[in-house]
Amino acid sequence: MKADFTVFIPYLQQFAGDVVMKKKEDPGSSGMLNEIPEKFKISDEDIHAAMKEIPGYLDITTSDFRELYSHSYRHALDRVINSVRAGDIMTRNVVSVKPETPLREVADRMAAAGVSGIPVVDRDEKVQGIISERDFLQHMGAEKGLFMSVVAACLVGQGCAALGIRKGAAKDIMSAPVITVSESASVAEAAALMTRYGVNRLPVLDEQGKKLLGILTRGDLVRTHVFD
Repeated sequence: MKADFTVFIPYLQQFAGDVVMKKKEDPGSSGMLNEIPEKFKISDEDIHAAMKEIPGYLDITTSDFRELYSHSYRHALDRVINSVRAGDIMTRNVVSVKPETPLREVADRMAAAGVSGIPVVDRDEKVQGIISERDFLQHMGAEKGLFMSVVAACLVGQGCAALGIRKGAAKDIMSAPVITVSESASVAEAAALMTRYGVNRLPVLDEQGKKLLGILTRGDLVRTHVFD
């Protein structure tokens, strides 16, 4: 049975960002959160009530107890987050295309699968690139890859924005090289990569870094109550 990580959802994105910043400041650091979120802090009243429930005499002050709790919390959160691996929650049935796949077919596959991004792989299933809705929009002349830029252009009578890429193939608009993650990478590592590079999905590769095994999206993280 998988643990319910719901309680940690509001803090995991902060954790991922802290991991990145902590690593930059101190490469040898574990990147654990430095401070307990306000919601989980305990008061003197909490401590006194807990101590009364424990039989016998406890030779510990409230400040010592609070410091112990703070250290325990950080270690527990670090352990829980790092116990979930990319391979545990990734989407395994990945829709992919080849570099030479016509863009009209790429768009059809993305629409049929209801996905906003699709990996481009060669015959050996090695990832060559990735195509997102933003890649389509940018090559259709959209400013900053925004959908409404395309709508605006069409509304002022500039014609169909897709005409310029109608004869193109996946290799013409794919983003490369691709930011990937191994199946054994922790969710914290995957979240940190998404935050650092501003991406919404990561192809998941085998331990040799060659074969595509699945894809990990922000949606996968949210659905499994690991990341918000």
